[in-house]
Amino acid sequence: MDRACTPFSSPVFFPTHLLTGYAKGLAYAALTTLGLIFAMSQLISTNFVEPVTKPLPTIQPIDMTDKKVVTQQKYEAPPTPQDVPPPLEPSREVKEVEVINTSTTVAPPAVTNDGVFDLVSRDPLPVYKPAPRYPTTAMRRGIEGYVVVEFTITKTGAVRDARVVGGFDSTGNPTNVFNRSALAAAERFKYQPQVEDGQPIERYGVRNRITYKLAQ
Repeated sequence: MDRACTPFSSPVFFPTHLLTGYAKGLAYAALTTLGLIFAMSQLISTNFVEPVTKPLPTIQPIDMTDKKVVTQQKYEAPPTPQDVPPPLEPSREVKEVEVINTSTTVAPPAVTNDGVFDLVSRDPLPVYKPAPRYPTTAMRRGIEGYVVVEFTITKTGAVRDARVVGGFDSTGNPTNVFNRSALAAAERFKYQPQVEDGQPIERYGVRNRITYKLAQ
């Protein structure tokens, strides 16, 4: 019995899709080769000379002069510490008041030939003389001296118009450090007024010497 068989078709050795791929590859290769040849020709034509570039801008020279900064500071030596003064020894104030021109003459009434009694006459008598205050400045500086004051003794025995005639230190040099204290003391003096013929009267120009001396 005869078998039915399918007739064989003739084999295709170069399919169409393969031919298309090969053609594309050849075209790419040809283009690459042409590009390389063109690049080589350009290099050869320039003789391998570096292409010209734009010149760089000129830089101005910079002055680098050496400058030294010197800071000078005036040196001032610290102040020398002062020596601590020794403590002052407590001193007792000695204030002397000398009375000048205050002599007193008291006489009992005398009987005259006519049988009339003479009335009593006397000079002022000091009753109260407070000690003056020693000035702090003079005490701190160790100054001694005296002041002569002049004043008027009123009819009641009070002091009026006191003034300083002169103030001096212990060496005899003029000074006014004691003046205010001497005036304050003189204005507080109290006297028995001067009596003439049994009547109190004012006494002018009475002078006192007030002495300031520190105790040793």
